[in-house]
Amino acid sequence: MVRWPIRIKLIVGLSVVVGMMLILMGGSIFGLHSFHTSYLTQSDQLVEMGASVDLIDRVFRLHAPRTESLEEKEELTNRVLEARDALLTYFRALKQNTIRGNRANSGFDELGLAFLIDDDLTSILKELEPNSESANPILRGTSYYVNKHPEMLPQIEPATDLKHRIDRLNHTVMLLPKELFGDFYDVLVMSRGQYQTSRVIVWTSALMVLAMLGGLMLLFHRWVLYPVRLLQLGVRRVARGSFDYKIELSSGDEMQDLAEAFNDMTAKISVTYADLEQQVQERSRQLVRSERLAGVGFLAAGVAHEINNPLASIAFCSEALESRLGGLLSASSHPDHSVISNYLKMIQEEAFRCKSITEKLLDFSRCNDIKRERTDLASLIQGVADMIRHIGKYRGKTILFQPKEAVMAHVDSQEIKQVVLNLVVNAIDSMDAGGTLRIETRYHHGMAEMTFSDNGCGMSPEVLENIFEPFFTRRRAGKGTGLGLSICHRIVNQHHGEIMATSPGEGKGSTFRVRLPIHPSEIPESTAAHDRSHGPAGPAETAAASGVHAVS
Repeated sequence: MVRWPIRIKLIVGLSVVVGMMLILMGGSIFGLHSFHTSYLTQSDQLVEMGASVDLIDRVFRLHAPRTESLEEKEELTNRVLEARDALLTYFRALKQNTIRGNRANSGFDELGLAFLIDDDLTSILKELEPNSESANPILRGTSYYVNKHPEMLPQIEPATDLKHRIDRLNHTVMLLPKELFGDFYDVLVMSRGQYQTSRVIVWTSALMVLAMLGGLMLLFHRWVLYPVRLLQLGVRRVARGSFDYKIELSSGDEMQDLAEAFNDMTAKISVTYADLEQQVQERSRQLVRSERLAGVGFLAAGVAHEINNPLASIAFCSEALESRLGGLLSASSHPDHSVISNYLKMIQEEAFRCKSITEKLLDFSRCNDIKRERTDLASLIQGVADMIRHIGKYRGKTILFQPKEAVMAHVDSQEIKQVVLNLVVNAIDSMDAGGTLRIETRYHHGMAEMTFSDNGCGMSPEVLENIFEPFFTRRRAGKGTGLGLSICHRIVNQHHGEIMATSPGEGKGSTFRVRLPIHPSEIPESTAAHDRSHGPAGPAETAAASGVHAVS
């Protein structure tokens, strides 16, 4: 599609307007010119007719003298001279009309009659005054046409005497009205034709202007009104919150650029809005989790304190019974000796197991001061991996860790080692024999990052939502307290880091990412003091993805 900027479209619109004005102006000028020509032609014809009427009147006053008296001859001579003056006036009007072109024909017929009239008046004057020097034709061309080309003039009968010449002159003069009225009729026909032509041109011009005006209005609607209306509707819909609305505009000018820029803006707003909404939801979940952790922390501290003393008494009493009853029963060879010994050992094992659980509860509830220092995370992970490899139940499962460089973080090495150990054990427990755990370290967005990826059982989105909740566990063996990841979350949070979990789904493995600050300046002192004063439950960081495996 050819792109026409608004400047070009404005020029096109202006050209159309100028064209309409020129067409209207041309039609109007032609009509006015036709009217002016018709007016001049008819006016000149009326002037010529008026001169012919005066000439006819002068000629009709000529009468042959009844006697040979000088008075009658002198009177006739004066009337002939008056008729010649009237003829000269008519000739000038005829010549002027012919020169101006205000005639429907060439006017040669009237000119021929004027030559004949001039010849007869000259002949009459010569008969009345034979010796007069003025007895010559007053019109140029009279002698030429009468003497040399009489065939070009109207044919009339020859005159024999003065009376007959005057009668012939009257007859010749009476031919003028017929010619003049014929010319005037031709002028009317010509004027009617000019009127018809003018009307056709004016109507054609008007229709052309109307068509151009309609086209201009259509272009104005397509180039201006429609894009502006579409932009207005788009702005209103976005103002109502429809950030996914797209303005489809293909005007090929700055309006289209504006619509595309508006679409880009709304797309960015939509992404930002979705991100903010996700952050609000995540922060809401973190707040709920923090409240839960706070309550669980205080509950765990109270429960551990209250249970530790009874557990110690149970363990002590079972050990005392085992030592006393062991000697008595073995000496008497009592048949239930082995059964009693097994029961006592079960009591001791379960007591110590409960003690281990209460210790975890106390660890979860404690919020000791963190002693941070620069720690090489690669060396810390390598130590944990070497320790895990020597445990018999984890044999047959592979830990891949090949650090390329030292990744330093400002952390408490013992607590972060506890986090690493917990994540590694959870990952290995989630895998079948032959499974592989890949560990990587790197710097990412100004923080030290540890990644733990396994090909274990994975987890569903439902498990992901509760993965860091206290006492939440989905171990396949049905064991675990569900405090491991909660403790990891608390430790990472106290370090002002992030712990996140992802998984493609059940049976597709899982990935945990832990990000920790590199420099001490990244940990605000006020925030650290706030965490120490508010117990174990800090805001949980994002655990983003479709699912993770659940471990204790």
